[in-house]
Amino acid sequence: MKNSRVDLHMHSTYSDGSKSPKELIDLASSKGISMMALTDHDEIAGSKELMKYTDSGIYLYSGVELTAQVQKGRMHILGYNIDLENEKLNNRIKQLKSDAIYNIMLYVEVLKHDFGIKLPEEELLSIINKEGNVGRPQIAALLIKHGYCTEVEEAFQKYLIAAYEKVRKLKRGLSKEECVDLILSADGIVSLAHPSSLKLTDQELDSEIAYLKSLGMQSIEVIHINNSENQRAYYLELAKKYNLLISGGTDYHGPEVKPDVEIGTGRNGNVDIKENTLSLTKNIKSRYMRR
Repeated sequence: MKNSRVDLHMHSTYSDGSKSPKELIDLASSKGISMMALTDHDEIAGSKELMKYTDSGIYLYSGVELTAQVQKGRMHILGYNIDLENEKLNNRIKQLKSDAIYNIMLYVEVLKHDFGIKLPEEELLSIINKEGNVGRPQIAALLIKHGYCTEVEEAFQKYLIAAYEKVRKLKRGLSKEECVDLILSADGIVSLAHPSSLKLTDQELDSEIAYLKSLGMQSIEVIHINNSENQRAYYLELAKKYNLLISGGTDYHGPEVKPDVEIGTGRNGNVDIKENTLSLTKNIKSRYMRR
């Protein structure tokens, strides 16, 4: 089993992925993955469904990826091994769905005002009313459907990154302090996701890690499709400096969203995590499974 793969970062149809939790389990099994976590954006319904399959033969961790409001780059904070019935977390997740709808409509207004794109109201309502969280990938799908672009990455590059920057200060959501607090309140492990997305210098990142550690963060995602080899080496240094656990995963969304990313192996094989090599999984046992 030590040579089997681990993937601790993936998304389902409950946020912006294209596969259900059961489909992710089946795919993971076919790829020789023995340990996985579902980390949907600002949503835990997928993890609740995932835990119906604890007899799947794959070791399952509950998870969530919370979005923190920051002034530069993007900050996502992963929560692992969370108590999925925690009242405080569940109540805040419900509020985040309303925030997500508000944020979606901000993007829609930018598309209309800046790009002359008016998306059909009935299709927007279908997105808003979907089970789980909603985000920019769903808008990207509509842009593709109506011929404004041909793939998700193009939708982001042509429209959605610009829209994000324009509405950044208007968006509703969580502070980084609240993200950490929610995960700790649910007895989870707090891990900083893909530090490269923060767009910080090494010195700035060091200071940010120190602050998040003071809040209660216990881990850092060293291995990720967007972390270069040099970045991974630096993140390992930070992990040692601040006594943090190491986590990692592919950030798999499915071929419709990220066609160049494979579960378990990432982009052109740039993620290959073997069981028992991550300090997070060596130190933390899933609350929902026994070995």
